[in-house]
Amino acid sequence: MRYHTLIISLAVIVLGADIAFVWADEKPLFAPRPTKDPKASKSHAQGSGIFDIAVDKVSGKVTSVHVRSSTNNVMLDADVINTFLQWRFKPNAQSGVTIVVTFTADNDSAYYPLVRSLHATNRGLPVDFKEPIKAEKLWQWFPELYGAGGHR
Repeated sequence: MRYHTLIISLAVIVLGADIAFVWADEKPLFAPRPTKDPKASKSHAQGSGIFDIAVDKVSGKVTSVHVRSSTNNVMLDADVINTFLQWRFKPNAQSGVTIVVTFTADNDSAYYPLVRSLHATNRGLPVDFKEPIKAEKLWQWFPELYGAGGHR
């Protein structure tokens, strides 16, 4: 039975699901796509990151977002964190999800590459975010990651 669920889940992921590392029955009920803020869009910001989302099993609400691998752009990381904190899942579906997010220079919306084994290449952030964050605050807390200009 578990083998059939795995095949169905992989088929859903390969045939058009937007979210990497999510089983078919774990798709969110409400999942806005991260978009660049106007400043990031104007500067054609780009980057990829890996984000872990912790979900309250009873309510289906996202309780925190952990940046496992940064996009190396403070504005993009803040946009993704703030968007993922809005997501909602079906109650009792799961307790966590890992999502790969990529922004390209010429597109204001993120996309989720269909990747099964992506290793973190950028440094992550050592805290879990439970509330929306401003890019300036991220840059203030982690200047060694984002550099003097707020991005690399």
